Amino acid sequence: MTVYDRYRTLLHKLALVRARAPGGESPEVDALLDTMDEVWDALSAGERAALERERARLAVAVDTRAVLA
Repeated sequence: MTVYDRYRTLLHKLALVRARAPGGESPEVDALLDTMDEVWDALSAGERAALERERARLAVAVDTRAVLA
């Protein structure tokens, strides 16, 4: 798995965890964020730019589900 793919996997897992427990931090979220920080440092500038767009899209999707619930 590439670093880019690893970060995408973590990003999607974070979105799922946050959707299950909106509004609060948890040890699982903290651990995911720590791992994501480490992986982020290994990404190229182009990979980071692509992932920024994906992070924004996922944030909107999670917010929309929270509103609909």
